[in-house]
Amino acid sequence: MSIRTPPTLEELSRQALLRKEALAISALEKLPNMLFPALFKEAFNRRCTGMVKAMVVAWPFPYLRVKGMMNTFNSEIFHAVLDGLDVLLTQQVCPTRGELRVLDFWRVPCDFKTIQTGTEDGVCSVETVSVKQAGKPPPTHELRPQMKMRVDLNFSSELEEEGMYFVQWARQRKDSLQLCCENVKIVLLSLDNVRKVLSVFKPKHIKVLELSIDWSWCTLAQFSTYFPKMRNLHTLYLVCRHENRFGIRGLPRLDEKKFVQKLASQFSGLSGLQHLYLRGFCFFSEHVKLLLRNLKTPLETFSVTHCPDLQSHLKDFALCPCLHQLKHLDLSGPLLRNLSIVPLSVLLEMGADSLETLELQGCKIKDSQFRELLPALSQCSQLTKVNFYSNDFSMNLLRDLFHHTANMSKMTMEQYPAPQECYDEWENISIDAFSQLCSQLMDTLRAIRQPKRISFATYLCDFCSQRCVYDQVTRLCSCLQ
Repeated sequence: MSIRTPPTLEELSRQALLRKEALAISALEKLPNMLFPALFKEAFNRRCTGMVKAMVVAWPFPYLRVKGMMNTFNSEIFHAVLDGLDVLLTQQVCPTRGELRVLDFWRVPCDFKTIQTGTEDGVCSVETVSVKQAGKPPPTHELRPQMKMRVDLNFSSELEEEGMYFVQWARQRKDSLQLCCENVKIVLLSLDNVRKVLSVFKPKHIKVLELSIDWSWCTLAQFSTYFPKMRNLHTLYLVCRHENRFGIRGLPRLDEKKFVQKLASQFSGLSGLQHLYLRGFCFFSEHVKLLLRNLKTPLETFSVTHCPDLQSHLKDFALCPCLHQLKHLDLSGPLLRNLSIVPLSVLLEMGADSLETLELQGCKIKDSQFRELLPALSQCSQLTKVNFYSNDFSMNLLRDLFHHTANMSKMTMEQYPAPQECYDEWENISIDAFSQLCSQLMDTLRAIRQPKRISFATYLCDFCSQRCVYDQVTRLCSCLQ
């Protein structure tokens, strides 16, 4: 029977204060600074909205991170924080107690050591409000520095009520509040609403943009005119949510090619881009070449997944200098069966000294094709992760692959397909063969080097969309349990 640790005197004091919210608010003026962080967290978790608002106003440190304390979004608490910020924004001179300069809504864990020291980083600087903005204060008072609010934005479908409220709230205060948004996720939002968001939150502050859309090529090309304004963007996700939306077989129609060309040309404005993710898009080779030519700096991450015509672009990838120093390469999804993947071998050779993760899941690559990659793959000594699930490898090919990875001491995760010998002629898995053969392969690899985390998996089940996985023990999909 476990013994419950009794609450400390400080914890009991906080609980007693919050039971009498009006008394607690009146006591903030004399509350020692060191007690503020814990009391704020307690009030936040207990949803004491009046106390939260008052503590934002009286916050004795320059920096307050709020989002890290939100396990789930709570409208009342959110509004209480904004109301407290409004009180500060209406004050023309520095308040007698409050020192808050930066209110942070980033989705990262809350660190009260950071709160108490008042440290923060980011591209946004804290500036002093001009006399014209704040009104001319009495000469005996110090000008109030401009407040800064840092947020992550995540909008799904059309702007919901809370999202619309926040955008409108921010728009009304953008002259007195420095708004800084570094991470933006937009899912199935109309271009008009995206424009509303970007009219308030300046594109120049965005570092990570995830755009999951079902737009036409014309609409996407219109949006791409924002790219040159995103001079700090280092990570871009472009996800097509609907297959075959962009013309027959996903390729643009002839009358849409000019829009694709415009989109590709706008990549020249992303001078700081380091990580590029494209999912579900189909391009003509000429547009891929144009996009690659417009990349200004070497990429660290290049992910092109679920692109049906990927095989026609492999040569273009291999010839692009910006892809020769990759740390992460993901070409999962398209079928590469019966096609030459020599260009992929060239790409691996060019990035052999830097490549850390390689993912070729679901490509249905056969033994004869993959053997062409083995010499180049063996040179990639920096690899820490490989994922080759859902490829057509035999026992012999997997053994050869293990021998070619003998010098990969940094490998921490390895995911291999179940050998073809596990399936019958109708591609049904034999559970006994799967367990036995994967155990043998595990022993083979251990005789070569000591793997840290390794697994073998079957194709996805047609009925439950799960895999049978072997990683020391056999775990079956739902249908076979």
